[in-house]
Amino acid sequence: MVAIVVVLAIIIGEVAADVINSGSVAARVEAQTYVAEVIPVIDQSTTLASTMHLVRDANASVARTNLEQAMGDLVEGTSANLNQLTTLGVPAPSGRSGDLLEATLAARARGSRDLVGAIALAIRSSSTQEDLIHAASGIVQAGKELVVADGDYRRFVLSLPRSSGRGRLPLSRWVLNPASWAESAARLFVTALSGSAGLRASEDLVIVALSVEPPVVRINGLPTTTTVPATTSSTTTSSTTTTTLPGATTLPTTTSTSTTTTSTSTTTTLQLPPAGSTSVLPPTTRVSVVLVIANVGNTGLSTIWAAASIVPVASTDRNGSGGQTHSIAVRVGRLGPGTSLVVTLPALAVSSGRSYTLYASIGNGSLPTGPVTAPRGAGQTDQVSIRVASG
Repeated sequence: MVAIVVVLAIIIGEVAADVINSGSVAARVEAQTYVAEVIPVIDQSTTLASTMHLVRDANASVARTNLEQAMGDLVEGTSANLNQLTTLGVPAPSGRSGDLLEATLAARARGSRDLVGAIALAIRSSSTQEDLIHAASGIVQAGKELVVADGDYRRFVLSLPRSSGRGRLPLSRWVLNPASWAESAARLFVTALSGSAGLRASEDLVIVALSVEPPVVRINGLPTTTTVPATTSSTTTSSTTTTTLPGATTLPTTTSTSTTTTSTSTTTTLQLPPAGSTSVLPPTTRVSVVLVIANVGNTGLSTIWAAASIVPVASTDRNGSGGQTHSIAVRVGRLGPGTSLVVTLPALAVSSGRSYTLYASIGNGSLPTGPVTAPRGAGQTDQVSIRVASG
């Protein structure tokens, strides 16, 4: 009987040992699986460090558009990186390990937002001295977050079991020189940024071309071409001048003149001429203004509008009133730096046989509520004279 009990004890002990060993193997496999799964996540975070340094080390040689792109990439990238971890679906070997890695990526996301917000404050066109102080404080706070994140990452690696293969995890350190995030360094940095004309926000909208529908039939008051004696033959070779805005529509202008006799001529185009001349339209009761507008500043504008006003000339009406002024304003939307677009405004009422002053305006911000006859803010207003032919 005693022998049977001993045998049973041995068997039970071996089974228990097998169970323990099996659990240990399973835990090791799970830890190794977790490490393998988080390596790409950590690699992505480490890659984002270069974007962070591009933003933190920005200077006058960096184009504002490139800096804004990097700032957007940093905020979006760190947020996506944290989300990538939280949706991993593989449990960490311990709650502490999982918490430390999540804390690392969350602090990097917060630090990135603080850094980007501080730089945006420093380079905006209306930043004040108080803004620069707040910007420097934001950079100091960002540095603190990123230093904490680096420490959390080191603690995360050490929290993993040796059998997990933690030695395969990449080094991931965002702050190489903590002194560069100190208050004195941050103030020097934001002062340099705010003093860079190329980085300060520049809002500048221009009217590249202006035309009307129906098209102009002739233009009165333009200078005539040079008179050449009939016995002289001269030819000017056609040439094309192209003005290109980065990312914008290319607008070619071709000029060709050939003279063999004494004569004068007037050149007309669909684009309305400078002030001082009068563009004559065919008999009509409606006129639409067509604008090509461009953002030649260094920052994107998201609340752009276009407007037109047709103001009758009083002397062209029998009773001297000139009729009513008609205006229209529409929201255009967003234009990035160096981009352009064509806008056709809704038609405005006119009368045959009358002359008008046409104002075409563009701007950024709230829509104008009345006639716009002068430039507003970042925009431009063009003024031309038109006459509607009698029907």
